Amino acid sequence: MKNKKIYQVMGPFVFVTMILLNMTVRAQDSKIGLSIGDTAPQLTFSKLVKGSSTVLSDEKITILEFWATWCVPCIAAMPHLSELAEKYTDEANVIAVNVMERTGDQPYSVVAPKVTEFVEKMSEKMRFTVVVDDDEKNMEKKWLRAAGINGIPATIVVKDKKIYWIGHPMFLDKVLEQIKNGSYELMEQKKEYEKKFIAQRNESNSFKDNMTAIENAISSKNYQEAIALTDKFAALAPKSSYVYKQRKLQILLAFFKEEDVLNYLKNMQKIDKKDAAALASFIATQENIPQKINLNAAEIIVKSGEKNTYYLDCLATLQSRLGQFDQAYKSQLKMLNLLIEARKDKPDLISEEVIESNRKKVEEYQKQIKKK
Repeated sequence: MKNKKIYQVMGPFVFVTMILLNMTVRAQDSKIGLSIGDTAPQLTFSKLVKGSSTVLSDEKITILEFWATWCVPCIAAMPHLSELAEKYTDEANVIAVNVMERTGDQPYSVVAPKVTEFVEKMSEKMRFTVVVDDDEKNMEKKWLRAAGINGIPATIVVKDKKIYWIGHPMFLDKVLEQIKNGSYELMEQKKEYEKKFIAQRNESNSFKDNMTAIENAISSKNYQEAIALTDKFAALAPKSSYVYKQRKLQILLAFFKEEDVLNYLKNMQKIDKKDAAALASFIATQENIPQKINLNAAEIIVKSGEKNTYYLDCLATLQSRLGQFDQAYKSQLKMLNLLIEARKDKPDLISEEVIESNRKKVEEYQKQIKKK
């Protein structure tokens, strides 16, 4: 397996890599640009899609929820955000700020019709004010990026025109209750947030340096050193260790023997079954994989007991490569049924296109079974 091209990074945990890489954008800053306790920037937008509360009130708390139409977690948070808007109707205004839509070279306001259509479909699930970022993307730049935030969903709470809280919407309930009953400690929250920012910045710097060291070893064809570095960095950074584990697998697939890959997967299964299943799923996304490795990867996923749709899809792919079309059919059908059931409860999160795509895979495996 030597001298093959490094395999493309894919899989459910690739977003960890992207998050860490995005963090390096802020890593050069000596301090956070917008923190808890700071005066809130101006609220600007290109279009008011729904509602009327578009100012930072002196009398009420303002909850700014940053979201996009492509962001599944953002959409999932909307119904509960609506409940909070009603619960705290006398104390707070909720404003959902649409950001980070893909516009290419066009001004950001071009997304307004799409956002309007989306909000209309969501109807009662978005019972609060909705605005679209302006053409300069000031809401993204002066609020999110300034606060060191590179992803969504994200929530910023403003009170008395000061930033009171920055975080994920899942923690909003507790924050609002504390603000309401007077137990919220603004300066303590500020210290905690800035401490977290510094830790994140340091982690991003380390990640960038670590990946550079690994890539330098590969460029020098010192593959054993590259492997040793992935092990070292994984041990030093437990929270982001999977990124290094997956990079190790890539290097093994590209430059080492088949036996080395199998031994790595075997050891991973002993150490961490969850990561082993993720690595096995990653293998399903790659091309030209030897059959022994495909077989081992399929066995790992089955033994892991993982039943989410991504793992089932990867398992079906591996089984089809092995000519096990009856098993691939069962795995893909199970995935399809899970998607159909989930769509009943959350039609806005799972599109008909996704359902149809998986139905076609099921039908293809059926055809393969008949051919045998």
